[in-house]
Amino acid sequence: MKNKTGKSLLRKKILALRQSQSPQAIERKSDEIKRKLLGISQFSMAGTILFYLALADEVQTEKVIEHSLKLGKRVAVPLIESQNNQILISELKDPERELEPGTLGIFQPKKNFYRPLKMEQLELVIVPGVAFDKRGNRLGFGKGFYDRFLRKAPERTKSIALAFELQLVDDVPSELHDVPVDYIITEKRIIDCKNNDQ
Repeated sequence: MKNKTGKSLLRKKILALRQSQSPQAIERKSDEIKRKLLGISQFSMAGTILFYLALADEVQTEKVIEHSLKLGKRVAVPLIESQNNQILISELKDPERELEPGTLGIFQPKKNFYRPLKMEQLELVIVPGVAFDKRGNRLGFGKGFYDRFLRKAPERTKSIALAFELQLVDDVPSELHDVPVDYIITEKRIIDCKNNDQ
């Protein structure tokens, strides 16, 4: 119970910080994070990438999705299946035409543009979250979608969280079912969570 309370308080605190940023600050920081993501080998070597579709106060992914499509990468996005609480993977070819607001106001593919991909095809997963620590522990919205999803990912599939520096904390309360991410990119740095002694 203590863990749940700790998570809930932390979620509230970080969401308030995230929402206090101006749209201009969010755009500026998101552009810097995009630049860092494009510069790392985990991105350049990945042929098929799952991106989250951002809420207004999250690190924005729209530009990096468009850039990835121009590079000829295969782009996938999540389709949330609420009744089974799981993420389905759908290939995205034309963001302008193929998306609509879905669960929780998050954009997702329209039904007629659902093109299923298998988990095994993903080489990189770009993960959202509310708070992170340097070990890669992640706090989401408490529904567990990404933890369940990442647990099923093949060993070779890397995960990168995109976050504002203000979302980094010393310690995210973690439980056995929580899955840490491999890397975190903020507007200030790239953290390799598996080789991080700080």
